[in-house]
Amino acid sequence: MARGGLHILGTERHESRRIDNQLRGRAGRQGDPGSSRFFLSLEDDLMRIFAGDKVKALMQRLGMEKGVAIESKMVSKRIAAAQKSVEGRNFETRKHLLEYDDVMNKQRETIYGLRRQLMEEPDQREYLVGETGVARDLLADLTKQYLNPALSEDEWDFDNYKVQVHSIYGIDCDAERIDFARLSSEEVEDLIWEKLKAKYADKEKQIGEEAMRTYERIIMLNIIDAQWKDHLLALDHLKQGIGLVGYGQKDPLVEYKKESFDLFQAMLDRIDTTTIRSLFNLQVVSEQAPDEFQRRRAARRSSLNFTGPNQGAAAGGEEAGKVKTVVRSQPKVGRNDPCPCGSGKKYKKCHGAI
Repeated sequence: MARGGLHILGTERHESRRIDNQLRGRAGRQGDPGSSRFFLSLEDDLMRIFAGDKVKALMQRLGMEKGVAIESKMVSKRIAAAQKSVEGRNFETRKHLLEYDDVMNKQRETIYGLRRQLMEEPDQREYLVGETGVARDLLADLTKQYLNPALSEDEWDFDNYKVQVHSIYGIDCDAERIDFARLSSEEVEDLIWEKLKAKYADKEKQIGEEAMRTYERIIMLNIIDAQWKDHLLALDHLKQGIGLVGYGQKDPLVEYKKESFDLFQAMLDRIDTTTIRSLFNLQVVSEQAPDEFQRRRAARRSSLNFTGPNQGAAAGGEEAGKVKTVVRSQPKVGRNDPCPCGSGKKYKKCHGAI
């Protein structure tokens, strides 16, 4: 120490041997002399949880007294074994968390791949409304759900099918005079699909092909981002309570993978449904010509006439904006003059006091 070395004084042993070795290394940097000494207590967390009883029994057998430095290799090895146990537990914890993160990472790759496809490829018409696109697949799922060909026609749910088609695609089956009684489920699906293609083509002509491609990308990107944020929040809630399934003799990780997969599939279905609903219910609003807009704005201004803040509202016209002067019909009465009422009192003591 007299030659400029460093002495490391440790109040306890860390859970990781790496931290203790780093402290020891500080004492002998670049060949400088140094020393280190650690003070331990059997009540420290490391000793109490992992090696308290064994070290205490070992010290009693060796006849150790309080305050005496422990130089026995057996005690040092026992402490190192306790640190190794803690490191192993921490490693298993990190490994367990990594397995949970891998589930989310695979889903993240799928979503980011879809977003990258939308960003890099400007034309998504075939993916959305093509013959094998999202809109056709969604219509096929609705038909299979409500007009299942495996069931008899008496068991078909025509009313809910009409409601879903009108809600998602904005087409009224009754107004289009689709006869469900004479058509099979496949014929109904094909007939509705032809009408949907015609409706989308008309909307595309009104907006323009280039503008429609832009709307498709922007709408789908916004929906994906919103649904993905909600999905991440749902996964966090799932992760917090999934450990309780261990009481039912089930592996929490396996159950987490199952539940997260179901949530992910539900999110993808919501993305498809919301995107198709937004596109088919997109309203085309025509802008007014600038001259017509200015003419209507000038007409509104000329029909309104506002007065000052302390004047009442008056009818529109030239006289409404004029300020009328108030003329006094009697001479002004001073505060100390006799009151005009004839009481003999000063004005300020009589009617002027009101």
